[in-house]
Amino acid sequence: MFSYRLAAKGKRPFLHIALFMDQHPHSLGGVQTSVMLQKKYLNRNGVKVTIFAPKSKRMVQDPDIKVIPSSYPTIGREYSVVWSLRKASKFCQSQYEAQHFDLVHLQGDFAAASLAIELAKSRNLPLVYTSHTNVDVMANKLIGKPLKIVLLRFFTWQHAHFLKIANYPKVFTAFEYMTFVHRNMDKVLAPSSHYAQLLKDKGVAKEVDVVINGVDDELLTNLKRNTPVPQKPVHFVWAGRMQPEKRLLQTLEAFARAKGKATLDVYGFGPLERAAKNLARARRLSKRVKFHGKLPHREILQVFADADVVMQTSIGFETQGLTVYEAAATGTPTILCDSKISAEMPKGSNWLDDSGTIKGLAKTIKKANKEISEGSTRRETLADNKWLYQSEISKKTIALYKQMIEQKATPASPRT
Repeated sequence: MFSYRLAAKGKRPFLHIALFMDQHPHSLGGVQTSVMLQKKYLNRNGVKVTIFAPKSKRMVQDPDIKVIPSSYPTIGREYSVVWSLRKASKFCQSQYEAQHFDLVHLQGDFAAASLAIELAKSRNLPLVYTSHTNVDVMANKLIGKPLKIVLLRFFTWQHAHFLKIANYPKVFTAFEYMTFVHRNMDKVLAPSSHYAQLLKDKGVAKEVDVVINGVDDELLTNLKRNTPVPQKPVHFVWAGRMQPEKRLLQTLEAFARAKGKATLDVYGFGPLERAAKNLARARRLSKRVKFHGKLPHREILQVFADADVVMQTSIGFETQGLTVYEAAATGTPTILCDSKISAEMPKGSNWLDDSGTIKGLAKTIKKANKEISEGSTRRETLADNKWLYQSEISKKTIALYKQMIEQKATPASPRT
């Protein structure tokens, strides 16, 4: 049975959530950024969030972040690993004894999953899981399929051994691993409808609710688009990590083939940065294409607001495609190459190239350039953007938390 405790200020009811992650929220990564934004707006609504995560060289002292016993790998100190789940579990249990939680929210897939499940089961707490990452695609890209299988089987064994599960599968894919580990969740969440459907298709869960990653209200409130200059060339923006699955090189080649007077500003960094700059020079794009590196979040949102169109050109990689949502929140339409992401957005708010080819993308760039030059900006399709604000999303999350707690408090409540 749960009870809503009273906040110190205003004596209004609030919940206390234990949130588990595989990496420290101050380290680099999209999940980390999302969790800190969730925490910010849940706190503003009276919900206390205590985060459990391994250490990072970037971590700053925060009483709401509990650093799980962990070790740095031999190279780098950005991320760390939890070697002893038993030791980590004792730490988490001691934290529960000190402050108690109403619900456990897992936003990770490996050590975090084992620890979150163990705490929730031992204390009879509702357990919610948000799947942020398509582990299969990510692992295939980063380490290759053979090593991926080896690591997934180790994590499967580790999870089963820690939780004393006698029988466990011989997994070949991340989805098989996820199906085994996340089979007893009370609620499974995903950041988009298309990724939710994929999780269901792969057997990870029968039901998956969609809760998107939103955009910080504060960054949007004071955002104002600079007045467009008449007759100025159409301005395109591409922003992201410069890695193969993001298709920056294909985008640059398509932009060259589209010709015209349009300009393109590229933001970000990554392993393909040199290749991208070399391609731009080779295709004589230096006057129309500029590279700017990485910008702070507030500044990149201003860049999106001032652009005529933002391009996200990956295919089948994104679980949400946050760049598209951020652009939409600033009122700027997009060029997309993934039909599933396109379908998530307001009708008419993007130009879609679903050919998967450079030729097709060049045609789409040319079409967008022509329409915008003629006055059809498509910005009107994004006039209603409140659904993208994190404050609105947090209200839905709190309602979901309360529902799960109430269901758990009912003895006959079925698990999903």
